[in-house]
Amino acid sequence: MKKTIWLLMLAAVFLGAQVVPVALAQDKTESTTTKKKKDKAKDKVEKAKDKADKAKDKAKDKVKEKADKAKDKADKAKDKAKAKADKEKAKADKTKEKLTGTAKEKAEAAQATESKEASTTKTSMKDKLKSAASKLKGKGKEAGETATTTATETKEKVTEKASAATTSAKEAKDEAVGKTADGKTVYEGSKGGHYYTNDKGDKTYVQDFVGAKIVGKTKKGQNIYEGPRGGHFYYTESGNKVYVKKDQ
Repeated sequence: MKKTIWLLMLAAVFLGAQVVPVALAQDKTESTTTKKKKDKAKDKVEKAKDKADKAKDKAKDKVKEKADKAKDKADKAKDKAKAKADKEKAKADKTKEKLTGTAKEKAEAAQATESKEASTTKTSMKDKLKSAASKLKGKGKEAGETATTTATETKEKVTEKASAATTSAKEAKDEAVGKTADGKTVYEGSKGGHYYTNDKGDKTYVQDFVGAKIVGKTKKGQNIYEGPRGGHFYYTESGNKVYVKKDQ
């Protein structure tokens, strides 16, 4: 019985020793398989990434190429439009220059015609005025002499009348108080001075005159006069009138 048990245990140990390497081999096989799968998956991912990068680069290059083509097309259209604009501008400038030259020629021609007509008209008017002036010269000379004579006579008459009017006005304003030795009327002015009007109509002041009423003398021997209003006065050496009291 004990021998049987011992044999069984020994068999178990032997079987256990055989199972462990198999298990280890199996685990190693599974680990290798898993690693291969992981490496394969990793390679697949890297390939997919490379493919995506290549697709991205290709798309980017395609977009850039398309943009460059569009830009070239736009530049060509711009250059074409600029060339067309320059051509139209040159054409417009040429037309403008042509029109300007034509207008200038017309203006110069019109100015020349106008100047010629003006010159002819001016010469004609000058001749007419010269002829009219020659005709009027004789008549004007006679009329001028007549007018001068008439004006001189009129001036003399007006001067005489003005002088007479002035004298009359002065005589009417101031009071006559006597006469000079040659018969001119002596007046008393507004300030008390005595004068007569000379031939030119100017005032000539006097102290002694015919008709002057002498009522006495000053201490210096100057005549004391009595005016038409009863005032007593004498004249200084400078001809000023000095009034004095009546009892002096």
